[in-house]
Amino acid sequence: MSLFSKYLRGWRFRSSEPTFEPGDEISVFVAETNGTDGRAYVGDTRLTVEGAGPETVEKRVRVRVTEFDGSSATGRGELLEVVGESSYTG
Repeated sequence: MSLFSKYLRGWRFRSSEPTFEPGDEISVFVAETNGTDGRAYVGDTRLTVEGAGPETVEKRVRVRVTEFDGSSATGRGELLEVVGESSYTG
């Protein structure tokens, strides 16, 4: 193994469209809501967060992914809990 190969071992490129599996629990910021469901963005991936109302906008929440379509980088998840606030919130 060359020195260059040793140096790059374990490196990988991050995708702008991360994928998730049903059952994954992740922390995301809720960007917007329609009153009953919120929308979170992880790179170019869009997640609809069921149960994320107006009180969760600009807050960090823990979400359990319930379905995900890797080809369109969209999915749905259920709100588990609010875990923090955005540093942009006044």
